[in-house]
Amino acid sequence: MRRPGSRPAPVTAAWFTGLAMLLALASGAADADIVVPKKGKKLEGAIVSRPGGGVVFNIYFSRNPGVTNTEHVFRFGPDEVKRVEERPRPEVEIWRKIAAAKQDPDALAAAGAYAKEHKLKKEAAVAYALALAADETHADALKGIGGKPKWAKVKRGNPALDPAVREKLEAYVAEADAEARGALAAELKALGFPAKPHELERHRRSALQPTGYHEHVPISWRSDQQPGGSYALYVPRGYTPARTWPLIIGLHGGGPDGKLSDEVVGSGPSAMNFYRELAARRGYIVACPNALMAGWGNKKNEQLVRDLITELLLLYNVDIDRVYLTGHSMGGFGAWALGPRLAPDLAAVSPMAGGGGTVQPLIDTKTPVFIFHGADDGVVGPSSDRAKAKQLLGTGHDFIYTELPNSGHGFPASVRKELFDFFDPRRRYDKKRKTAWPRSSFLGKVSKLEKTYLGDPMAALDGEPPALDDWLDDLRLGGGKALRAVTAIAEARPEGATAGVAKVLANKKLAFDAHAYAARALGLLGDAEGAPALRKAVARPASKAQSMVAVEAAKALVAVKDAEALKALAKGAKAWGDYFTSKLSGQRMHFSDWRRALTTLSALVDAWAELATAEAEPNALSGVCVRTVFGQAIEVRTSERVPQDPSQMRVALAKALGRAHQAAAADAKAWDALLEAMEAWPKSRRAAEASRK
Repeated sequence: MRRPGSRPAPVTAAWFTGLAMLLALASGAADADIVVPKKGKKLEGAIVSRPGGGVVFNIYFSRNPGVTNTEHVFRFGPDEVKRVEERPRPEVEIWRKIAAAKQDPDALAAAGAYAKEHKLKKEAAVAYALALAADETHADALKGIGGKPKWAKVKRGNPALDPAVREKLEAYVAEADAEARGALAAELKALGFPAKPHELERHRRSALQPTGYHEHVPISWRSDQQPGGSYALYVPRGYTPARTWPLIIGLHGGGPDGKLSDEVVGSGPSAMNFYRELAARRGYIVACPNALMAGWGNKKNEQLVRDLITELLLLYNVDIDRVYLTGHSMGGFGAWALGPRLAPDLAAVSPMAGGGGTVQPLIDTKTPVFIFHGADDGVVGPSSDRAKAKQLLGTGHDFIYTELPNSGHGFPASVRKELFDFFDPRRRYDKKRKTAWPRSSFLGKVSKLEKTYLGDPMAALDGEPPALDDWLDDLRLGGGKALRAVTAIAEARPEGATAGVAKVLANKKLAFDAHAYAARALGLLGDAEGAPALRKAVARPASKAQSMVAVEAAKALVAVKDAEALKALAKGAKAWGDYFTSKLSGQRMHFSDWRRALTTLSALVDAWAELATAEAEPNALSGVCVRTVFGQAIEVRTSERVPQDPSQMRVALAKALGRAHQAAAADAKAWDALLEAMEAWPKSRRAAEASRK
């Protein structure tokens, strides 16, 4: 997962403003503020506040003023304190000084002197260099960095210091013409920029990646081994591959659901709500994967997280020392489970409202830990997190434990801010570091796996356009690369595309998402030659995996305007009616099973309605839905912690059935029977009747 390399990463002048967040290093052991009371033992921890000459002190290092646990917080009046010592951690304080200095060369030079005083030579070099980037004649900065020859050496090839390098690199990533990029690469080399051709092409590829917020992005890395893997992604709008960015992996909460416990409550988009706003303000990339199964600590989810990090390190210019793992509720358990396993590659771990796990691997790797729990959490009690925090006391480890009253199982705004404040100045511990500049994830050789799952970054320079067989290979992988192949095939429409994609759809050895994307491609091609394969796909036996295939195949049949699809759609609807029945436990059903069955049925009925003519007979189709969904009173088991509304799926299905009856010119008797079946659900009845003309 870790990307090798120690050269200065490509960064821009904007780092003067946010350098504390982007460069801060974590110390090997946590410095602690000190309170020596007149009576009692010396305390180590963090000063929360100093009201009226007294002091409020937290031995678990939290500065959150909302903490009230008297085992954590001690309050001393002005007459009760013998001595108070504030001990800011130099490795963190230096970057705060640099951030506060912005582009003021005097303040930056002073920050360099501070770093030098505290024997932080690498950090001092950065501060002095930034001072000289603002004013090359600054005497103190020149002296601190070692004179003009040393400054020239440090400046050469560094985009953060040399505007000429920065401009050429920005031009390279924006240039579409491969020959022109070759000329720019030569100019960059002459300016001392050290990136190799394939590393430059990773920069270029990254410039084409999406920014902003995206839900359910299919994973590309090893997608054929984890079909259906996806994640929510946020990338700041101002993202540029010309510098490095920090990355947060956020694990969502929830738990198992479904009759077989094979469904998952919770999602990446739900987790993203915690991080997105602050990530935008502070310049973080955030990815929140969707668990493949409940419990983040299982091997499938662990591999998903590892592969997601690898993928993002190659698609976006990430500082390899600024990767963080956090999670809330089930995600908090996940952070405790996966954090120790991934610790060598992480800058910090933050379990929220979780439990379990072990602290020793985090101590061994000097990986900082931020823990939060609500004192009155009635869903996941705080006892486990309290115990872990207590284990960290006295170890010298860099950690914070914040426990707030009246927070329940929530994730308060003050804690979110505290989390980002904790992440900002911390970096993966690496005693072999030779520089304090960020290290780019784009450095290193191109592997076979990168070529397979993300594409060879050099392909754009080689000039060999992909052929149909290449796209079909990508389609077979499923995931993100298959999705990109769908777009490429639909746009290029090469000869033999429909037949080739239909074979992918029929290949039983491939994962379900490869089949689903093949069905989508056939729909975009719009060729009737693909209809037979789509009919077979839509009528397959129902299963959790088949739902995605059935929905895509149904939409594709509409796109190719297949008049012969009605029988296959009705067969598919029967299969999903049987699936619905199989998920019942008496008259009860889990929400996840309900949602999957009704969402798929609605897609099949919608497609039938689009393709039906006045001669079509809707009874077989509607009979399945009326008998299973509307013909019995079913209690849908929902979660109190996640918004779940079963009526939405019922209304959508009713609307589709109404459209099907209208398309088939159903007589009054058929309409009356349909509406009578929905008598117990007024919203559904109105939705169906709205299509009647």
